Amino acid sequence: MRGLYTEKITDDNKIDMFKSILGKIKPEITEKLDIEQFHDDGEGEDRIYNVYKIIAGEEKYILKKSEDNEIKVYEKFLLYKNLPVPKLEGWTCVGNTKWILIEYIKGQDLRNFNEGMAHGCAESLAKIFNTYWQESNFEGNKLDNRFERYWTRINKRAQCLKNEPKLSSAYKAFLDRQLVCPRTLCNGDFLQFNVIESKESIVLIDWAFAGIMPYSLDIARLISHGSEKYFPFPFYMTDEYRKIFVKGVYERLIYKPNYKQFIWDVILSCLNECIEFIERELKDDTMERDEGFDYYYKNAEALADIILKGKEHLVV
Repeated sequence: MRGLYTEKITDDNKIDMFKSILGKIKPEITEKLDIEQFHDDGEGEDRIYNVYKIIAGEEKYILKKSEDNEIKVYEKFLLYKNLPVPKLEGWTCVGNTKWILIEYIKGQDLRNFNEGMAHGCAESLAKIFNTYWQESNFEGNKLDNRFERYWTRINKRAQCLKNEPKLSSAYKAFLDRQLVCPRTLCNGDFLQFNVIESKESIVLIDWAFAGIMPYSLDIARLISHGSEKYFPFPFYMTDEYRKIFVKGVYERLIYKPNYKQFIWDVILSCLNECIEFIERELKDDTMERDEGFDYYYKNAEALADIILKGKEHLVV
């Protein structure tokens, strides 16, 4: 397995299509193009993405099929803010399909996580958080409607726990906190393959699920998946690196709750991560419950035990 890789597009019809799309965004780069499509076989099967590396002489870009939310996030929150994200070159709509052209970031993703990545992730995430931190969640302080969509989704997720009293009680504590937890700009899918380690910094590259949401979500997303055995996802992660990252984010935040509350928020959000990855099996008894299910279910139960003891018993 190669993990993330590209294959050159040789079909003339596809090349002409992409030239037409690029011509609407950045006409000066449509001649003498090499176009490569991204694939990923890191999880044992070859996944093909609607994401393309555009090589125009010395210049390189990423062209990707996109949605309204990602474009709006770029235009409202990321443009001209000097944040660790790829530069937006422009976007267009062809038929009913939207495409964005962004800066190509040379580097590797974070599947083989290490201490330097832990520090770099903390620095980059804290910079984004500090830019959009909101202690108050009153209506007049809203920057977008992302929380409402998220709130609907997690309440629907809670229904999968109707036969799991311990997990359900702990998840209620998570839901209750979401209504009052400080919010900021979150990537929404801060997994290791959505982050690039470049020469300059750690860069967050996929903003399709982003918006103003409880700050602890991105922190929990990064640390909830992967292990020293690369299971159940092909991510390498150790408890030491988790601690470095979490503490590093906290130390770099300008606005923040006390440390115990911060850790409590991360624990609650880690429970949500685990439930998300066993939600389908819990809803459908006929689905196979494999080693991946066992991994997340075991972690969810351990987190629920901590949560049900109460924050006052948390040792930090």
